Amino acid sequence: MLHEFAFTPAIFDEESHVDKEAWGEQLRELTAAIFPRTSVWPVVISDLYTGSWSSHIVPYVENIADHRARKFCQGLLTNMQRMLVVRPNCGEWPNDDDAAWCREAVATHAVEPIDRIVTVRKTKNSTADDFSIVRCIDEVEDGGFWRDINSDASPRMVVSEQVQLLRKLCLHSEWVALINPYCTSSEMEFTVQLIDLAMRRNTEFGKLTIEIHANEPDDRDSVERARKQQNVTYDMVRRITPKVTTGNTVELYFWPKLLDRIIVAGNYTKQSGGIKRKSPRWGVSMSHIAHGNEPNAAPTEWKLLRRDALDRWFRQFIAENAKSKPNPTTVDSAE
Repeated sequence: MLHEFAFTPAIFDEESHVDKEAWGEQLRELTAAIFPRTSVWPVVISDLYTGSWSSHIVPYVENIADHRARKFCQGLLTNMQRMLVVRPNCGEWPNDDDAAWCREAVATHAVEPIDRIVTVRKTKNSTADDFSIVRCIDEVEDGGFWRDINSDASPRMVVSEQVQLLRKLCLHSEWVALINPYCTSSEMEFTVQLIDLAMRRNTEFGKLTIEIHANEPDDRDSVERARKQQNVTYDMVRRITPKVTTGNTVELYFWPKLLDRIIVAGNYTKQSGGIKRKSPRWGVSMSHIAHGNEPNAAPTEWKLLRRDALDRWFRQFIAENAKSKPNPTTVDSAE
């Protein structure tokens, strides 16, 4: 679904690449695979050392003399800027020591896994034991390097496995919204496990708000419908309150009618006057959701949302000015 790559600065350092033609082809392959023209981009880029990496590599790119390589690096860097995710620092400032940047990537990978840490052969060989999980840029033209890097998935009908597919999205977001007609009823277990997973992320990644959007109870009598909704709310609050960690929040919304299962997630931006607004970054469409543990059932189909679909779902249900958005029930930490 969503995969994370980390790169050491030497990837963009001309002096680290003797064969400029091969380097250019490797950069071209990286760009084509990470940022495909005709499908959703499935990769996010680790902005190592609390967001310092992205600015640190700019001089490397600006100083490239080879015209073709500089063009590839500039294009790669431009796209990377749109997909950066901040990684809290783990060690001392690496400065221009590529091996130190690699150690920083390995250290933060130990806190929360990174799918690919990519460097040059010289850096990887400098301390082979420490960098056994690190890949080299000269591997990107091999099919095995890209195994399991996809924008879609076919998860088994096992709640714990399905929730894990959303781990990266939950890790790098400031808010996550689950839209699911049945998330407070037959598919409540998925909701609870998703909240549990998201709330257990390392506190260095900041605070998190989770929105749960469900169908209101099906009853024509407004009084009875309100009574049923109160009972459902009580049961949900009871289940999820122990999962909500300090500083984080869950908001529960009931809509007259929902049909699809969608996850939308993103960050906050500040507008004029310091007003904080949600901004969507990623979304996942989920055909079906497991009710429990059925590994032998037919798998379902999930996919990352294209930008237009992501914006549409966000505007309809999640934005602060979404039309007819219900008032939420808010659940904070029990501490």
